[in-house]
Amino acid sequence: MEQLYALGVSCIEWVQNWFEDSEDFFEIVNHLSNPHYVVEVLFPLVSIVDSVFAAQLLLCLAFGGWLNAVMKWWLLEERPYWWVRETTFYTGMRRPQLRQFGQTCETGPGSPSGHSATAATVLLLILMWISHIMNDRKCYIWWWKYAIYPVIASALGAVVLARMFVATHFPHQCLLGVLIGSFLAPALCIYVSDPYIWKSGIKSDADTRRAILWHVVSALATIAVSIVTYFSLKLCGVDPQWTIQLAFRWCESPDDIHVSTTPMFALVQCTANLLGWALCVTPAVAQYRHYTKNRSLIISAFSAAIFLYGVKALQENISRNNAFYFYSMQFLLNAIKPALLLRLAPAIAMWPYSRQIKNKVA
Repeated sequence: MEQLYALGVSCIEWVQNWFEDSEDFFEIVNHLSNPHYVVEVLFPLVSIVDSVFAAQLLLCLAFGGWLNAVMKWWLLEERPYWWVRETTFYTGMRRPQLRQFGQTCETGPGSPSGHSATAATVLLLILMWISHIMNDRKCYIWWWKYAIYPVIASALGAVVLARMFVATHFPHQCLLGVLIGSFLAPALCIYVSDPYIWKSGIKSDADTRRAILWHVVSALATIAVSIVTYFSLKLCGVDPQWTIQLAFRWCESPDDIHVSTTPMFALVQCTANLLGWALCVTPAVAQYRHYTKNRSLIISAFSAAIFLYGVKALQENISRNNAFYFYSMQFLLNAIKPALLLRLAPAIAMWPYSRQIKNKVA
């Protein structure tokens, strides 16, 4: 691995030198592909317009984020900005001097790249969503893929270069993230199919209850795997938080270290989102599709903004003096959020049309 890391450092040096004047651009790219901000910003925005696509997006982001965090603990790989300072590989030769930026100091192990996986997932979902809209609205344009594929590939390449530019990931870690994201998006969206929500189809209330139970058990299984992974590392004599110490040791600006970059925070957020998704995503979500005429987008946006403001205010006021209390409250609030955005906000947006729908049925 030392030789692979050294080769990666050489690639990062080349990227930092070649794109020396592109710091602002890569800062924007890193920010837009941040898994935490994608869940916090993109998911609520999509839920205002299309709850089914938002459900697909949340499932992919939550499961992908959980898998990414667990794999980081499984693989326990280094990050370039601290490895190049810690390693003895360069004894007797010039030690590379990698530049650090405001987004360099992430705290978890390096592999796979969560930003690259998130970017691949979101970009593929966008392709699938555009195709759905064209088929639903009977406005298929044959040449659209030839126009958007180069844009998607360029965007994904920019994310990979951005992660290397800030010396947060080695090239192979970015490629692994891209592969994971590219697999998860179509695999999970086939399962959460439109318009039936679940591929197997639901024919009765009993089927719905069984499906919800299955999803809840699956969500609880991800929590169990996370706990087993954490304590397995402890039993093997490995501190799961060892990378946080390295981040504080070698980060030139410790103020740039954020709790949202730790595997523990990612696992709490993702498993909570999975549990919330399991409890609220049923075939009833299909009525909140993008083409419905019985839903006010203004009311949907307003109600979603109120819910998000309330959740954010509660999160910011959680005491950090007790780690167990902090993560427990984060888990609870993140588990509630899918129900608020995928079920309650759309229902409120359809409320003005409820009497009109009843009259048509009658």
